[in-house]
Amino acid sequence: IKFDLICPQYKAIRSLVECSRPRDCGDLYANGQREDGIYSVFPTHYPSGFQVYCDMTTDGGGWTVIQRREDGSVNFFRGWDSYREGFGKITGEHWLGLKQIHALSIQGNYELRIDLEDFDNSTAYAQYGMFGVGLFSVDPDDDGYPLTVGDYSGNAGDALLKHNGMKFTTKDKDNDHSENNCASFYHGAWWYRNCHTSNLNGQYLRGQHTSYADGIEWSTWTGWQYSLKFSEMKIRPTRDESK
Repeated sequence: IKFDLICPQYKAIRSLVECSRPRDCGDLYANGQREDGIYSVFPTHYPSGFQVYCDMTTDGGGWTVIQRREDGSVNFFRGWDSYREGFGKITGEHWLGLKQIHALSIQGNYELRIDLEDFDNSTAYAQYGMFGVGLFSVDPDDDGYPLTVGDYSGNAGDALLKHNGMKFTTKDKDNDHSENNCASFYHGAWWYRNCHTSNLNGQYLRGQHTSYADGIEWSTWTGWQYSLKFSEMKIRPTRDESK
């Protein structure tokens, strides 16, 4: 392993263990990494580790990407097992996995940033100073990986707060508060309530569509019948937690 690539300053200022076992992209950034790309991370309660895409440039860097939509190449209308384990290509469209997102977010205080783009190349973002998945769960899988989110800022509008406290729902596991399965009805998978104000794992419908709210929707920015070109969800330790 080329530890100098993982932690350039390791010889001078840090131990080998610290440099080779980053918990997330925030640790990698603190250890001197400034290039976007794939890295291995080793969350405290997931010692075997897994690969993630790190955004080291947006708003100060150190972001661990947990979801990306960009071209419709990956099917996101999947079942519970896929969403728990993760799917797609880390350099392209992917969902990191509820299991992995949980392992990251229980390590400390995390914030969430969501970057969005429409088909006219307009961009917007939503940032949440508090984020976690299954923070208070003894068995997060059995508990449905409930969402904790709050403290919104940004210019896309707050289309996620309605989902705070909700369990994750897929087409084969109905944890929402609707008489229907929201995931089946809106062709996605999300922390649906009854049903949603955002649906970033919906269908890639390429802009305006005649169907209702079943695309990649962020209702407070582009309404219920516009499927976005790009979305990226990423998390990092809040600044006072960063090392």
